[in-house]
Amino acid sequence: MRYCRSMTLGSIPLDGLRERKKQLTRATIARVALDLFHEHGFHETTIAQIANASNVSPRTVSSYFRAKEDLVFPDRETAFEGLRARLQERRAGETAADAIREWIASELPRWKLEGDDGRKRRAVIASDPALVAHQQAAMLQGEQLVAEAIARDLDGSPDELEPRMAAAATFAIFNVLGESNKAQESDSSCEPFEDVEAAMALVERALRFVAGGIRALRDDPAAPAK
Repeated sequence: MRYCRSMTLGSIPLDGLRERKKQLTRATIARVALDLFHEHGFHETTIAQIANASNVSPRTVSSYFRAKEDLVFPDRETAFEGLRARLQERRAGETAADAIREWIASELPRWKLEGDDGRKRRAVIASDPALVAHQQAAMLQGEQLVAEAIARDLDGSPDELEPRMAAAATFAIFNVLGESNKAQESDSSCEPFEDVEAAMALVERALRFVAGGIRALRDDPAAPAK
């Protein structure tokens, strides 16, 4: 008997069930890997150990995560895709700073939910210079996305100094949030990003600074003609 792809189990399509199972498997592997990295060290932990603890094969781990470093940053590509889409699909008159503000607001609740996993991840990264460099490279990738969006606001090129400076200032916001997060972590009575409104207040202040600089550059009569 042949079954078509739209076959359902109850009210849930089988394709949907398969996708949910894949997402659960991926999340389980990432969580197990993080625990092992935190307990034993990033380099000391092998893919075989992660696979065994996750009840999957090493090939399955590699099919979900092409590089071992990706296990430390499992949501990076998804986050960047979301940021890229938000910047590219801006409404008429909406600036890059406006879009980034909304994107951060949508991401903060998820960052808050990381809780103990977030603390472990930061500890694992901080303990390994190669992972710190990997994180910095990811930040540069994000800066390039933002520089391209700001260049559109300025009717210029993302390779010009002004968009690059504005993008670097924008991504400095994540350092501000990170420092705020560390301060909360040092207080045992607080959870990271416990107060999302307070975190967004920091974001608002930083983005006002960035947006003001972009407006000044855009309106500068001494700016080179395009």
